Amino acid sequence: MAGPVASLISQGVSKRLHWLLPVCVAVLALAGCATAPLNAPHGPARDPVTYSLDRGLRDPGPDRLLVMLYFSGGGSRAAALGYGVLQELAQTPLPGGGRMLDQVGTISAVSGGCFPAAYYCLYGDRTFTEFAPTFLYRNVQGKLYGRCFGPAGLVRLCSSRFGRSDLAAEYYDELLFHGATFGDLARGPATRPLLVINATHISNGEPFQFLQEQFDLIGSDLNRYPISRAVAASSAFPILLTPVALQNHARPASGRAAPKLPPERGLAMFTNVREDTARAAAIYGDSAAHPYLHLADGGLSDNLGMRGMYNFVAQQGGWGNVMDELRRAGVDKLVLIVVNAAIVTGQEWDCVPDTPTGRTVIRAMSNALINQSNRGMLNSVRTSLRVWEQQRKALRQPGDPEDPKVYFVNVSFNGIADAAERERFHRVPTRFNLGREQADFVVAKAGELLRRSPDFLQLIQDLQSPPAAP
Repeated sequence: MAGPVASLISQGVSKRLHWLLPVCVAVLALAGCATAPLNAPHGPARDPVTYSLDRGLRDPGPDRLLVMLYFSGGGSRAAALGYGVLQELAQTPLPGGGRMLDQVGTISAVSGGCFPAAYYCLYGDRTFTEFAPTFLYRNVQGKLYGRCFGPAGLVRLCSSRFGRSDLAAEYYDELLFHGATFGDLARGPATRPLLVINATHISNGEPFQFLQEQFDLIGSDLNRYPISRAVAASSAFPILLTPVALQNHARPASGRAAPKLPPERGLAMFTNVREDTARAAAIYGDSAAHPYLHLADGGLSDNLGMRGMYNFVAQQGGWGNVMDELRRAGVDKLVLIVVNAAIVTGQEWDCVPDTPTGRTVIRAMSNALINQSNRGMLNSVRTSLRVWEQQRKALRQPGDPEDPKVYFVNVSFNGIADAAERERFHRVPTRFNLGREQADFVVAKAGELLRRSPDFLQLIQDLQSPPAAP
């Protein structure tokens, strides 16, 4: 009896293996084919229209006004806060005609702040009817989990060249960007702001900006790069999401002369910044030594998206040279609006003797480091501006032209006067799933915080005041 039974069992197993083997082969083939798209090298004929920094300097209009926005990271709560500021600027008329939103030259964004920034720069005023239902009210986090842990996602993630952020980029593209590239932004209306998406190069912890100037360092064409992948890189929070890879197409750096920088104008504080920037750029010069870059969440290096601007001022030799350029362009009011969605949570663990859990420690340290970095960046910008203003005042000669006046507007939940209400907003989660009620709650508060900001109120007052007689 053992022989026939064993034969039957063997035949059954063979039949099962007959069906299982093709399935296994298909699964392995699918996993092996899962490869994330990489950035393209410069072609033989370079597109004359590129997405570069010079796009951020626009006609200041009759009000001689230039506005720059900085949207922090912080999941959907950051997206809602940034969207609320865009909406408020669209509803703020200017004495010379038009809206304050029309005078925004640049939006520099990190992680969650990239979503409203990229959507507006790509689609313009469609943002104010489409963005909230398309993104803010949607359970984006749940959809991402479904894609990562569904059967097809799990198979594709078996590949070493395809990660969770690559799945996220595909979803963002389907949901928001529909195949759009930076070339579409470059060829779009000149009235749209320059979009600066900030990620972090994990090898050196330095910011990486999706601008043609940055892509030139790796010999690559930004025009052909998808916006969705840049947003995925900027929001690739470690562990939860994976870094996004870029290929370095730069030629060896031997014999290449370092770019000549304008001389510094009395601000020694920028010396180290210039040196750090040059050192960070130097590693891209040799693709043999650094053939790939891996980019993660922009908040790891700069959660406010201001460091690129600060580095640019340093490269230009300080605020004096920058202000001279702005004045020649007709700007006499420069507005820096920082939209900061950082969390300040209660330190409940300080009130009990119990040992904090690992999750609590990670969350607390992450929030503390981001807040510390934010304060450092804001202090650096404010200090450099204050020193420059003092030096200009001391060196000013009769008949010297006036420098542009700088308005530094900070939109954050710390600006809420009522402690209970402030705590309520700080408890809004940073996940990509707010729901309609919480999203509308944050959007409305963003507009209110901007309207009530002392610096913004001063700007409105100055715009409405007649110019002083010469």
